Amino acid sequence: MRILLAVHLAIALGAAAPIAPADADPVALITGIYQTYQDDAPALADIYSRRLQALIDKDAKETPDGMVGRIDWDVFVTGQDWKLSGLKIALVSKSAAQAKVRATFKNFDDPRDMLFHLVLEDQHWRINEIEKTLKPRWIMSKILMDAPDAFPDAEPDTK
Repeated sequence: MRILLAVHLAIALGAAAPIAPADADPVALITGIYQTYQDDAPALADIYSRRLQALIDKDAKETPDGMVGRIDWDVFVTGQDWKLSGLKIALVSKSAAQAKVRATFKNFDDPRDMLFHLVLEDQHWRINEIEKTLKPRWIMSKILMDAPDAFPDAEPDTK
């Protein structure tokens, strides 16, 4: 009886062993996000830093019902639809509290190069900025703030 109890306890403890969350590592977080596109169900919660989430929330609050906000495309694939190929994710830099991760891929055969700036908040890596680094370039937080340099390759507005 004791052996049976010990076996059940060992199985239960093994099943309850903590699995490292996807946001415990900056590369794992970005890899996890892009994996959802391979599964055709893009959705991960709590991926943005408090700073970037506040800008997203502000944009949503300022957007009239039934309308789209300042960003009307999927920032991870830089488009409305996706068919990703050749995905490569690499750590660019990492310190104790910040990291940069690059994702390169093709979306419907169009090359994409995305740079993710991450910060460590409450022991979880969170996206603090997203940059599209191939022309036409854009910077997510600057778009959300209506910054004039949000689209560095755009022609200056002469109005």
